[in-house]
Amino acid sequence: MKWISIGTVVATPEREKVSVQLYSGYEKALDKLHLFSHCLLFHLTEDQIQISVTEIVNVSMKNRELLLAFPEQKRLKTTSENPVFSGQLVDIKPYFPAEEVVLDPPENIKAFSIHSLSFIGEYNLQGNQPIIQLYEKMLPLPNTLISNNSYARVLWYFDRFDSRHYRRIRTCTPPYNNAPRTGIFASRSPVRPNPLGSTIVKIQDCHSSSGTIKIEGFDGFPGTKIFQIIAYDPLIESIPTAKIPPWVSHWSSFKRFSKPKAIPSFCEGSVEKEFYQEPLDLQRPVKHPDLEETLSADQEEDPDKIHVHHASIHNLKSVSVSIPKNSITVITGVSGSGKSSLAFDTLYTESQKQFMDLTFSNPLTENALLDISVDKISGLLPSIAIKQQSFHSNPRSTVGTLTKVADLLKLIFTVIGERKCPVCHQKIDASHVCSKCGEILFDSTPQIFNYNHPDYMCPVCKGLGVQRQVDQSKIVEYPEKSLLDGASSFYGNLRKHRKKPNANWIRGEILALAEDLKEDLSLPFHQLSSSFKQQFFHGSKGREVRLAYETAKGTSGIISRPVEGALSIIQRLSSDSRTSKGHNSLKKYMSSSLCCHCQGERLLEEARLINIHGYRYPQIVTLSITELQNWCHGIYGKLTKQQQQKTSTLFRKLNHRLNRMHSVGLGYLSLNRNLPSLSGGEAQRLKLAIQLGTGLSGILYILDEPSKGLHPKDYQFLLKGITALKETGNTVIVVEHKQCFLSIADMHLRMGPKAGRYGGELVLVQHRQEIKASLSEDHWHPQRNQLSLADRFPETCFFKDSTKKNPPFIHLKKVSTNNLKGIDVAFPIGMISAVIGVSGSGKSSLVTKTLYPYLLKTLGKSVDTTGTFEEITGLETIQKVFYVHQHPIGNHSRSNPGTYIGVFDLIRNYYAATDAAKKQGFTKDYFSFNSKKGQCPDCLGLGEIPIDNHYMEGVYIPCSLCQGKRYTTEVLEIKVKQLSIGDILDMEIHDLMDFFQDEQEIFHLISMLHKVGLGYLKLGQKASSLSGGESQRLKLAKELSKKHNYHSLYILDEPTTGLSNEDVNKVLLLLKELQAKGATIIIIEHHPHILSECDYIIELGPGGGHQGGRLLQCGFPEPPAD
Repeated sequence: MKWISIGTVVATPEREKVSVQLYSGYEKALDKLHLFSHCLLFHLTEDQIQISVTEIVNVSMKNRELLLAFPEQKRLKTTSENPVFSGQLVDIKPYFPAEEVVLDPPENIKAFSIHSLSFIGEYNLQGNQPIIQLYEKMLPLPNTLISNNSYARVLWYFDRFDSRHYRRIRTCTPPYNNAPRTGIFASRSPVRPNPLGSTIVKIQDCHSSSGTIKIEGFDGFPGTKIFQIIAYDPLIESIPTAKIPPWVSHWSSFKRFSKPKAIPSFCEGSVEKEFYQEPLDLQRPVKHPDLEETLSADQEEDPDKIHVHHASIHNLKSVSVSIPKNSITVITGVSGSGKSSLAFDTLYTESQKQFMDLTFSNPLTENALLDISVDKISGLLPSIAIKQQSFHSNPRSTVGTLTKVADLLKLIFTVIGERKCPVCHQKIDASHVCSKCGEILFDSTPQIFNYNHPDYMCPVCKGLGVQRQVDQSKIVEYPEKSLLDGASSFYGNLRKHRKKPNANWIRGEILALAEDLKEDLSLPFHQLSSSFKQQFFHGSKGREVRLAYETAKGTSGIISRPVEGALSIIQRLSSDSRTSKGHNSLKKYMSSSLCCHCQGERLLEEARLINIHGYRYPQIVTLSITELQNWCHGIYGKLTKQQQQKTSTLFRKLNHRLNRMHSVGLGYLSLNRNLPSLSGGEAQRLKLAIQLGTGLSGILYILDEPSKGLHPKDYQFLLKGITALKETGNTVIVVEHKQCFLSIADMHLRMGPKAGRYGGELVLVQHRQEIKASLSEDHWHPQRNQLSLADRFPETCFFKDSTKKNPPFIHLKKVSTNNLKGIDVAFPIGMISAVIGVSGSGKSSLVTKTLYPYLLKTLGKSVDTTGTFEEITGLETIQKVFYVHQHPIGNHSRSNPGTYIGVFDLIRNYYAATDAAKKQGFTKDYFSFNSKKGQCPDCLGLGEIPIDNHYMEGVYIPCSLCQGKRYTTEVLEIKVKQLSIGDILDMEIHDLMDFFQDEQEIFHLISMLHKVGLGYLKLGQKASSLSGGESQRLKLAKELSKKHNYHSLYILDEPTTGLSNEDVNKVLLLLKELQAKGATIIIIEHHPHILSECDYIIELGPGGGHQGGRLLQCGFPEPPAD
């Protein structure tokens, strides 16, 4: 084991006192040691440990000094002839009589020592007999070395506590009743700088030849490694009068070695009275009435309901409710009121726990879900949660692959598709040989349409359909600057490199080329010669240039090589399959274009040519769901009877799956749509469509705001889909805010009354008749609420080209991105504009796929594509653009609101500036849970430990070491107003406003979080647990916290997602505040209250996909005349 020196020991010349000076950092380890009268010092010499028992004179924590009485000759026991203090000090332990004093010691104890530079043996059990088994290298022992019935001190190793973290701990809480927190040198805790243990044992017998020593009194675990055994003379080393602290004053005054009395076996006729006063007749059933659970008629639980008793996770306040099975329950309430805590964190999590209890057992998962905090849940069903989370970022995953619709199409094209020769395009007959050119084909299988398979994907684009090429126009972002001053971010600071050139040829070739062509690199890039620019981008075509360099270590040399050129360098680095570390940073210098080989169809020529009545597979997967349904019905009618017999089952399954997708309002999606491009709402509805097609029954489905992203016109499809789940024998719980969802509800639960700790109560329970009585006629018949904006809006206002309003506009002409039909659109500058329309009508194509990327490009940012349009004008006054979308703020469990908005950095500085932190030498790095300096070593700063299992994802257990606080004990001891930084992360944001009210910068950022309605979140809450709406408002708070909003354009995608009407008002006030600061705001939104407050409205439609993309109307809404 590795020994750490903890200090120095110096004896006075008169040998009256001994001074122990500990090294820096061990101050707290001495805490409470002065309450003991004696201690043990452990010194490491060349080949063994020496132990000194001595009296404590004084303890100074401040000076890290321990003053001891010099032990008299009879009180010092070593194997050395010169009993002085020597070697390095490795440990200090308090003297406990209960562990050191021996009664009735034998006489004439012989001195002995068994030791080595490494371990000498280990402790184990031989049957019920404790033994120390010496290793073979220590044998044989002298026959008379160890006497029977003598005593020995055994030094052993706490191997499980030998880690950097445990060795750095300085304080602990002893496991004794009423024991205070003490320094580790005032306890026998195994957690210490050097994890050594010391135990007095009684030797019963010693077999010198085998090295087996039978002992009593050892308190280690079997397998414990032993590194020293020395004789212990109780007459010399025992101190019966030693004083100990009051919390252990009831301990024995000596060590006991007696064996525990055997427990009698329980068998008939042999029961001892002291254990069982009156033996029971266990064969005769006798039931005590107090133990039998008898329920009255009103207490009996209905088996047709799910019963929740006293749920209290997060902010829930002992919520009890009974939810009917085979029904639809809608849960409403303000953000943070406890809706998700009840639906997902209680019902869904308990269902997970019960499933895992039935399927497997794992020591780590036995307590994995104990934090559910609910007394009892009965009648629970297997559950499936359908949340708003988007899909993973694999570009090869599409709508078709996820729904298995693509698999059915592949089978259909394999069975009845007409094959053509990939060489001459001649029709191939059953012989699989081209009659024209002789090309031989193999039997067709569905795998031939798999663009993820290396044998069948396009060899150029590797099945992606697009090629990424280095874009020359993106390499030099700032041509008005010189290359020395950062004209190209790829080459960075060339001025610094020119002052101290090294062997980095990527940068060096630019300097060498400039020297060769006598080019002045201090000129702006656009003023450099065409010859230099040509070779800068494309290389010197083999002509060598020279660079002289000198490294920081003084090594010099000359490199003579051709110039490779920026285009070739970036292409080479991006194609290097050995590492992907820098690939993302190179993407900004590249552009995507349709694959020149497969024209975006991803497949080999053979698969691309297979057709059914002229329709090829790559063409079919580009159709929308609605169009594909029409194709299925139309093409099936054209098939021969034989073809219909072969494929009728496949077509029925295909049509069934397409119906399910259409029923949830996704008819506009195409099969080849990449999953990462779907919004959270679309992803959730696609998951719902998959569930609708499974035919499962007896399942509890929990949906998280399924209306997200839907136009009110499309609600009817979603309502029908949810009702279909119920009709197939399932139970559905929906967390929603839209009132029309109550029209299909059998039960309505409202959580509240407010958010965070002010919520968590069940404030309203309604059943079907009560719901119907409380709803308006329009809400009870949602199909009536399907009118376009032009039909509905006149109830409150109408469109008018007002002469009073004449702001400057951003004009977009002939926009045809995706499904847009060459429309002309304008957005007023300095106002709030809303873009509305049904799902797939072209809202995102107009705003986020055309205007936003073009703005980025005009501001000097790199973008892949800017959409398709003729002209965009009116951007002269826009200096910044922000797209506040609903994507997660972080893709890992370390992101949280505090780190995202930047306030946590300020809080770390705040704690690092305290006197306590400075005294310990703790910089702000110690207060980062991402830094090894301060993070808990077990959970690595997460506060919880993930459990890997094949059944479910995302199962965590709280960290047992830090109790979820993320940090080491030393860091958590730094407190301000009795709160550690771990406590701060666990506090709700509105509570932190009071705590940091005197810290201006911190208060400013926290108040912004509260302002956007996120005061109920905990500062350290995982980003992955935030909804899309919460993530978006967090981004909005970050932008609002910035001082300069003038001449900025904000694009928001459904900012009211997940909000109650009360919270919508908060968002509206924020938008007005941004506008007052001079910002231009464009929102994609459907909420009527937000629309009524917008300055300008644009409606696209009339349908989705190919049926959309038209400008239905736009203008300034005005209040109607009296």
